[in-house]
Amino acid sequence: MSERKVTRAHTGLTEQIDAVVSAMQIAEPYLEPEVVDQAAVIIERAEARRQLSADHVVVGLFGATGSGKSSLFNALVGSEIAQTGVIRPTTTKTVAAIWQPVGADALLDWLEVSERHILSSQVLGKGSKKSQDLGGGLILLDLPDMDSTSTEHHLIASRLAGQVDYLVWVLDPQKYADASIHHGYLSELTGQRGNLLVVLNQVDTIAESDREPVKASLNALLADEGIGQVPIVLASARSGEGLDAVREKFAVALNNKVQATRRLRADVDGLLRLLDGELALPKVHTPGIMEQSELEGTIAKAHGTHRIADAVQTSYKLRASTNTGWPLTSWLTRLRNDPLKRMNLGRGIEKPEISLTSRPELSVAESAAVDQAVVKYLNTATEDLSPRWSQSFKDGIREQRTELASEIDIAIASCTLGVEKKSWWWPVTKFVQWLGVVVALAGGLWLGGIALAAYFQFNLPETPRVEGFAIPTLMVFVGVLLGIVLGIFGSFINKMVARLKRRKALKNLQNSVGGVVRRFIVDPTSHHLEQYNSYASLITSAAKKVE
Repeated sequence: MSERKVTRAHTGLTEQIDAVVSAMQIAEPYLEPEVVDQAAVIIERAEARRQLSADHVVVGLFGATGSGKSSLFNALVGSEIAQTGVIRPTTTKTVAAIWQPVGADALLDWLEVSERHILSSQVLGKGSKKSQDLGGGLILLDLPDMDSTSTEHHLIASRLAGQVDYLVWVLDPQKYADASIHHGYLSELTGQRGNLLVVLNQVDTIAESDREPVKASLNALLADEGIGQVPIVLASARSGEGLDAVREKFAVALNNKVQATRRLRADVDGLLRLLDGELALPKVHTPGIMEQSELEGTIAKAHGTHRIADAVQTSYKLRASTNTGWPLTSWLTRLRNDPLKRMNLGRGIEKPEISLTSRPELSVAESAAVDQAVVKYLNTATEDLSPRWSQSFKDGIREQRTELASEIDIAIASCTLGVEKKSWWWPVTKFVQWLGVVVALAGGLWLGGIALAAYFQFNLPETPRVEGFAIPTLMVFVGVLLGIVLGIFGSFINKMVARLKRRKALKNLQNSVGGVVRRFIVDPTSHHLEQYNSYASLITSAAKKVE
């Protein structure tokens, strides 16, 4: 294999692993625990194997009780290393045959294999017609029986089935069609066809005429399990038949410089197929502006923004009447209740969070309206997601209802309503009003003085006149008329301004409440969907690189 292909294989595996790690960091809370655990095992195993010797290829012999696995192991290595016999299970611990010990210890420590036998690189095994050079780093393992009654043995075999670089499944003619073997063990190797060899052992017990039909039957069984076309070698540990073909498969694996990478890639590929198959959609979209506006508007209305805006209009007119009305009667408006003061609003508090509003609690209908708006928005946002991606998120948003209401109250308390300060024309109007009162009062006092002097028969100079009207009389009429005119005109102006204040206050209130809604609902929803899209993008792009 060329150096370029080796580099490409390692790079492809690295990219896939990085993608899976990033995806798991995003999606762990929303995936099935079994999937997360499976991903963790595969990634941890891949990272560990990549740190160990790349010059060795670990070949594991797997099989059920009675398949002759240990006898085949001994025949392949040309030495009675593995224990054989009639007592079941025969193989109780893993045995390793090593042809190149340099660099193998750390790898075998990771595999947790303690019994190790170092062999010559030139091996002339049983039935071999020529020497096979296995000095390229072969490590051959004889594993405990997969169907062992000992739980410990079964766990060891299952663990190593996920760690070895090349799997050799040993079957015997009596059990090769056993459904429990296929469904229980072989079906788990569907993604490993490129790293799997099936050896039908004890072929010497099958008549020559029956061998091809048996091999065809085994092929069909493997296809039914979804494994597909894998190499099948008919062999016999007793007679040595077919062992050269098995050794040739080992030699091919040894010459493959990325055999370990290929095995790890198969595991990662299988995980990616699973994750890609469970994707709801490759990309989801956040709700549009209309849905967001409807959400914000419904929640703002339920929290009384329209009532507050009405109160702003009423409050402004009351405050304006007090400051621009006729001074002798405007004090009466102070006796009327200011609706904003009842709600503890419009006072220009510097820190509204320490002085919340006195608005009434939301009614049952208003609370229901808020809940329905939130549910509708969240359902729209997550309708294309799987239940695990949507339900826990929606539950988390709804659990913040109390905090949402509290933050909305603070937002309303801190909102500028436009009545916190006096309008600039109020002092001017007030001054003119008082000037009119003073003029009318002065004219009245003047007329009173003239009347009093006439009563006591004092001779006074003639009262000054303008166009035939006595000045004190004009002063009374002008002062009173000025108050009336200013009052009417001021009332008209104040009503128009009050409507503008209401409109502006409503807009400010809706913006303030909308800001809280965006912070508690809209932005988290967008972030959640972005997380899903990032996860889906990682899985989709990595799945496209699956071999």
